Amino acid sequence: MMQIAQQSRPLTRDTGRAMSQENVEVVQAAYEALARSGIDAFSDYWSEDIDWRTMRDSWRGKDAGRAYLQELVDLFDDFTTEPIELLDAGAEQVVLYLRYGGRSKRGDMRVPPEYFAIVMRLENGKIAHALEYATRREALEAVGLSE
Repeated sequence: MMQIAQQSRPLTRDTGRAMSQENVEVVQAAYEALARSGIDAFSDYWSEDIDWRTMRDSWRGKDAGRAYLQELVDLFDDFTTEPIELLDAGAEQVVLYLRYGGRSKRGDMRVPPEYFAIVMRLENGKIAHALEYATRREALEAVGLSE
């Protein structure tokens, strides 16, 4: 089940907080699009020159991102990704904690779920930069938050 962490809102309009919540909603919508319609729909939420740093590699631009993710998905018969938690990290950043897994095409065995976190920076309502971390704690520390 996806959870979205929110801080209480003041009674007066806080445009910074409203924008931060919009960023959380963009990331949530992106992962819903991925689950519902696939990689192309997911990439609609990226900036044209998105820069994504995985724990093992990196890619830049929508075409490179779609190719990278397709290679990953092609390793599985039933690839799944599930956002577990989305956190507003301020400064146009969202921390996403998620798991992915599936059934490997090699040997037809279930791959144990992998958990990791991503710090995403948004620009103009699009995911512009993403940096993956092995743990939720590392991602939180990277944006100056703690567990």
